[in-house]
Amino acid sequence: MAGDDAAGAAPALFSARLNNIRPLVNMLRTIGFRPRATCAISSSGLVFTVEEAQSIVAQAYLRTDLFAAFSYNAALAREQSPDAGDEEPTTYVALPLDNLIECMMLFYGPSGSSGSSSSNTGGGIQSAALGGGGAADLRGASTAHIAFNGLGSDFELMLEERGVISVCRMATFLPEAAADLDFSRSPVVQQLIIRSEWLRDAFSELDPTSEAVGIAISSTAPYFRVSTMGDSGSTEMTYSKDERVLDSFFCSEEQENRYKLSLVLRCRLALALSDKTKIRINQRGFLSLQFMIPTDADVSFVNFLYAPLVHADELQQQQYQ
Repeated sequence: MAGDDAAGAAPALFSARLNNIRPLVNMLRTIGFRPRATCAISSSGLVFTVEEAQSIVAQAYLRTDLFAAFSYNAALAREQSPDAGDEEPTTYVALPLDNLIECMMLFYGPSGSSGSSSSNTGGGIQSAALGGGGAADLRGASTAHIAFNGLGSDFELMLEERGVISVCRMATFLPEAAADLDFSRSPVVQQLIIRSEWLRDAFSELDPTSEAVGIAISSTAPYFRVSTMGDSGSTEMTYSKDERVLDSFFCSEEQENRYKLSLVLRCRLALALSDKTKIRINQRGFLSLQFMIPTDADVSFVNFLYAPLVHADELQQQQYQ
């Protein structure tokens, strides 16, 4: 079988199949603002992580129920990472996220066609059409097989539609140390769940000339406020605890924090795809935006974590000391 050839003769450390690549494409595009991502593979699924400027960490969670088939060889993973001990092993690998999305969009998008083969070794990616039968339209219904045999091997993506099989192999890298944005280090003092349509309206009103966006949550009115100050003046949106707007609300400590607007706006695609958004702020002022995105299987999650501007300034000062 072509799929066996693509995966190699040895048993894969990890392999999975999707009957429709649309959810995978959408989830990865929400964090596609950086060219490289770290992928954490475990028996629970995949977590793709990108970060920027030690001030933002974005993660797309792909649980096993999103896949038609999912296999993770924990025994092999433990052999490759003996330091894991008796804990449930997790395999970490860095890969070119932009190339992975490009491969899927090549066959998933309006111009998708697998009637020819191509390669781009300079970008660490190779693509080849394995089947015949002419050009095929692979717009979301194509079956996707992904496989990875461990550090040092390629990350493989195989797309199949109407007997035509296209394989993309991407070079992988050792993951770099993650940014120190451990949200759980401090207790959560503010939390709410807002219907995403309301947050989308707020984001559309933000002044793009502003350097920062302010987020304030209070136990008294106005309970939730989003504001900017730019060349055109100030913009402010406030929200009550109306159940038509907020599904839940918690505030044990009133705070107003500012975050870099250009980084906050990185989440717009995830926000556009989501039904609801959970907003959490911990005692240090770190902001977590968790987007609940409906899929064919259930609900998937994309999480954006932001450091407040004061924290980002402190990190910058430490670097110059």
